[in-house]
Amino acid sequence: MGAVSRIKEFIRKHGVRAEIIEFQETVESVDSASRASGYSAGRILKTLIVIAGGVPYAVILPGDRRLDLKSMAKLTGADEVRLAKRSEVASITGVKPGEVSPLTEEIKKLNVVVDESALNKGEVLVGGGSLHHLVRVDVDELLRVLEPRVAPVGKVMSEHTR
Repeated sequence: MGAVSRIKEFIRKHGVRAEIIEFQETVESVDSASRASGYSAGRILKTLIVIAGGVPYAVILPGDRRLDLKSMAKLTGADEVRLAKRSEVASITGVKPGEVSPLTEEIKKLNVVVDESALNKGEVLVGGGSLHHLVRVDVDELLRVLEPRVAPVGKVMSEHTR
């Protein structure tokens, strides 16, 4: 089953109010997703795979923020925190970087952390399982289905880090 089909099944199984949207152009980055969808970077949530103390985590944060590794280390109690390598992302999620969606069983079974800045965003876009798909969903639905830990793990990107 392809990743988009797995997301459709996840949405059905868990009763998630969401819509999968297909784009002609690729939407694998926050910038490309923002251009294609018209949503601001702050309303596009990215799902990062992070390895903390050897344990994989899914970290969801708005596209206008970046992961604060020190905050993640404090949260997890791990001495070493890093972004997963491309090969690790693929083996953990079943998709390549740029295709990761939080709406999969692979993500739900991980320790999931949502940056507190994502709260109260309302309707957002998240990865859709391919370079041409995004999912429109309310943040409250993500919180309900993923039961994540909410914590301050993101920080505002400066202009030179975008």
